[in-house]
Amino acid sequence: MKTTQRLAVAMLVLFCAASAFALSDQYVQFGKGPAQWIMTKDEAKQWKSVRDDAAAQAFIDLFWAKRDPSAGTPQNEFREEFDAKVKYADEHFAHGKTVGSMTDRGHVLIVMGSPSRIQRTDSQPQGTIQKQGVVSGSAPPGEDEQSTTIQGYSPKMLWFYDQGKTKAPITSPSVELAFVDQYGGNDWKLERTPRTDYVSLFEGVNKAMMAQPDLKSVPVATVAAAPAPAAVAPTVAVAAAATTPSIGAYKTEALKTAVNEMRAGKAADWGKKVYVSYGEFVTATGDYFVPVQLYVPKVAGLGADANLTFFGQVEDASGTPVAIYEEPAKLSASKDDLFYAKSLTLAPGTYKGTFGLAENGKPVSLVSTDLKLSGVDKAAEGVSGLILSNNIYPMTEAQKPTDPFSFGGLKVVPKGDNTFKSADELWYFYEVRNPGIDETTKLPKLQAKINLNGKRAADGKEVKMQNPLSEIDVQEAKGVPGHYIAGASLPLASFKPGDYTMKIHVLDTVSKQTYDIEAPFKVVE
Repeated sequence: MKTTQRLAVAMLVLFCAASAFALSDQYVQFGKGPAQWIMTKDEAKQWKSVRDDAAAQAFIDLFWAKRDPSAGTPQNEFREEFDAKVKYADEHFAHGKTVGSMTDRGHVLIVMGSPSRIQRTDSQPQGTIQKQGVVSGSAPPGEDEQSTTIQGYSPKMLWFYDQGKTKAPITSPSVELAFVDQYGGNDWKLERTPRTDYVSLFEGVNKAMMAQPDLKSVPVATVAAAPAPAAVAPTVAVAAAATTPSIGAYKTEALKTAVNEMRAGKAADWGKKVYVSYGEFVTATGDYFVPVQLYVPKVAGLGADANLTFFGQVEDASGTPVAIYEEPAKLSASKDDLFYAKSLTLAPGTYKGTFGLAENGKPVSLVSTDLKLSGVDKAAEGVSGLILSNNIYPMTEAQKPTDPFSFGGLKVVPKGDNTFKSADELWYFYEVRNPGIDETTKLPKLQAKINLNGKRAADGKEVKMQNPLSEIDVQEAKGVPGHYIAGASLPLASFKPGDYTMKIHVLDTVSKQTYDIEAPFKVVE
């Protein structure tokens, strides 16, 4: 009995000692969660040696402080971006019981950020049935497309990170990461190959993330003093400013001259060829805006790191300018091409828009287009124009309500020239606003019919294709109540080079509203 009592006491002492060094669950989960993806090897080793909550909290505070680009301020921009990536991955990359941020795609997104381009490298072997799925904010381009495999076929997806086109601090011109869905169940695993040392790659990126790698203690955050109140202008001056809206002004005479020459018809084809796209949208709070995009093909020869300026103007039917623009422009990558997008604030009406890019103060491209704006009521039912793209991807930073061509965290890059290669997948996309809601399912019930008409370039033969009116899936745009997104991919491998038009008839079976949208496109070898 005494032996038993002594053993029990000893076990109790050991248990209490172990408990004294045990971490609370919140700290245990920190080490097991997505933060582990951005730990360096040394930090991972240090974390394993943490034995109590106080040491864990000190480690975590210093962990985030080392990565804070604005140390000593209340805001940590790095952590905000990290949290946004985790949130996105959890919402869109989950598989089975695994949360999205702990999947391979979540791991790569959190460490490397959004890829500069994405490509499906698998071909269509005989015996494989291709399915088209709704475009959603859940994945990069190509992810929602699923394959039913009959002959042991594993789809593959490549994420590319190119220097100058990605935030990832890579040392080589381009990094390629491959994911394989071995069993066709949307379970994308990072493919381990001898060509890519992922461990060294991620370690290098994680080290480069740290703004202050040698930091030994957490800086004390200070709050900047509030600026002194501005002097109140005289009442007359305030009234004059309120009744005279500013339309902007050119700062550079050469840019003003270029626009005037284009308007006068003296420069119908001006400099490097660019293409313009625009649309009409409204935020959930009723702010109407007009996104405009300049699409810059690779052949234009402009670089993403060029010192560029976006400039131009919008004028009404009488030729009077209502808006003038001149501002720094940073081009973004879209596959092999580039683009610059900006949302304009305009009233409904008919306008002429002239927009261009200048390099080091000299105009290098200019394009003009008619802007026919009917306006969008936030409470009205409707659909957007049809957008054709070969590049749709998730945004890794929080979306602003009026971000151009962004839908609930999903970025859609209109293919400005509407020209696609036969090896491409054409994504067609549109937004549905305030559709009728079925009382039983609490979801919209929409049907669509697609007609494709075209003419082959080689022999001029007419081509007609269509699918019958059938039910489609839509998904609510995250953060934008009442707005839904719809669309799918269209592989072009079977299309002969030529000019085509896609027409979509949409039927809301609840409200009985119908809509017709269309867009032309060209297929080339």
